[in-house]
Amino acid sequence: MDEVARLVHQRLVLLYAQASRCLEELRASGLSAHLMSVDGNPFPGADGWTRAPYPMPVIDVKAKGSIGFDPAGAFFVFAVPTVEAKAASIDALFNCFENSSLLGANSLTDYWSGHNGAVQSVAEAARDGEAALLVIVRFGLEMEGLPGLFEQATRIMAGQSPTIVSPP
Repeated sequence: MDEVARLVHQRLVLLYAQASRCLEELRASGLSAHLMSVDGNPFPGADGWTRAPYPMPVIDVKAKGSIGFDPAGAFFVFAVPTVEAKAASIDALFNCFENSSLLGANSLTDYWSGHNGAVQSVAEAARDGEAALLVIVRFGLEMEGLPGLFEQATRIMAGQSPTIVSPP
């Protein structure tokens, strides 16, 4: 096996191990969650967002959102119908988590880029005919404390008052 193949294999094994640990922590906290392998997840590239054509571990947390793991690190995804998007919650989430994006679910257009806030971003997505938005919070390779951060993010998305969070 060449060095690149070995490194890719090691990274994939690490991603699934991290996902399994996170799943155990989520379940221990009382949440209903299950681990899946999902392809087509949004992945940030040099030229914008693209869909990853390979499966990645994703934890679906019932009625809350998802926690995914890819070569760049971990990420949270909250899929929200555009007509139900709460600008105040999105702004609050982005104020607490600095590496956040607001994408069109179909086009992967980054609606946050260049806007002052969620009101303008959601309005533009609605004008473009996006039926749903993906609210994404990304983390690097250090994934300590993800379940607690996910709970914090879900409270913010539900419109509850945010508290300052220190991402890993």
